Amino acid sequence: MEMFPATHRAHAVGISSQTEPGRHASSSIVRIFLATVVGLVVLLAWIGLPFDLPFVGYGLASAFVFQIAVRPRRWEILSVLLTACPLILFDCFVFRQGGFQDLQFGASLGMVGLASFALLAFKAIWAEGNEREQLKSILLPAAALCFFTLGSQRLLAIAGLFFRDTLDLYAYAFDGSLSFQPSFLIGTLFRDYPLISTLGHFTYFSIPIPMTLVYAAHLRRRNTPQLFMLEIFMASGLLGYFLYCAFPATGPAYVAGPSFPGSPLSLSALRHLNLRPIPMNWQLARNAMPSLHMAWALLIWFNCKDFSRWVRAVAVGFVFLTIFDTLGTGEHYLIDLVVAFPFAVAMQALCTHWIPLRSPSRWVPLVGGMSSMSVWLLLLRYAPGIFLISPVIPWGCVLASTVTAFLWMKKALSPRWMDAPQPAEPLRQAAIAGA
Repeated sequence: MEMFPATHRAHAVGISSQTEPGRHASSSIVRIFLATVVGLVVLLAWIGLPFDLPFVGYGLASAFVFQIAVRPRRWEILSVLLTACPLILFDCFVFRQGGFQDLQFGASLGMVGLASFALLAFKAIWAEGNEREQLKSILLPAAALCFFTLGSQRLLAIAGLFFRDTLDLYAYAFDGSLSFQPSFLIGTLFRDYPLISTLGHFTYFSIPIPMTLVYAAHLRRRNTPQLFMLEIFMASGLLGYFLYCAFPATGPAYVAGPSFPGSPLSLSALRHLNLRPIPMNWQLARNAMPSLHMAWALLIWFNCKDFSRWVRAVAVGFVFLTIFDTLGTGEHYLIDLVVAFPFAVAMQALCTHWIPLRSPSRWVPLVGGMSSMSVWLLLLRYAPGIFLISPVIPWGCVLASTVTAFLWMKKALSPRWMDAPQPAEPLRQAAIAGA
């Protein structure tokens, strides 16, 4: 027979009734604290981030793009826009003491992205259950991609402290060995046609947005592991940074100075040029070789192969647009783009974990891409005179490198990731729920 059952039950009910309010109060205090921290971080970001730098604005805007692509809820999108508008106006008219003519498109998009972060973060703090997990799973990858973009811009300046001299003349000489300077040729279009220059700079600096779109598209289609695209973009950025240190170069616009894109040296003049490292302002980013812009554009194209025909066509168009922009802005030499192709292929193979490393579909593109890139860097640095003998030699090398990289790319993309029984992934649930 149970001893004192009524007393025990009453005691248990009493404890439960006393602990529930306490637990709720403690949870509310934690949430208020977290909301306060988020508010302070957003405020500090609004005050301290240099929104006038294009990469900062477009990097933050990627959060809003990710929100629209993964969680397209009208009232949330409208709330973000209504919150961003006063921020944009206050920043322009009060903080910067400007007028309507001083409104910057990139900075305005950055404000929208910041408002998106704030809204989703506050909502995640006060949400419950699956809703909270979905919001967190949207915030984390969006924040990772965004802060990776912002952080990489800060790191680029550090290389100038260690490499005061750059190898720009070697890349300049290679481009000239083709019988013309591609960056100077396209640069004249940017100089002579302001509309082309404006659109070119916009598409050049806004690359975080297409990166975000293809990432979100993969989440919806569920045709790769959920963090695959984030990993491949970050891995290429990190390894690309170390390659910047191996071959530090700034770009033709900085070597030629105000004269760019006019008066490039002829091939005959380049044959008598004393190729050597040259001192450059340490504040200029040594981020020309290889072109990460080109590598990211290629990776976007590679990973659209399972999408519809028109999406693949847009991805190919974006690759050619990136070629046009990187050369026209004077940020890159043509050889930077050529070397980016085998580099991108190697990064694709490196991050394709579902293919065993011993499989030829993985190690051949990985080893081939890294070897091709290494040979390019060694020849450019230690045997640049080979390319100046005849334009046939550099053109033949470019063609051979591009064709082999394309074949390796096809090999790396041939095996497909197969969905195996595995635990539910909250990030994919968020993408599906937002559809």
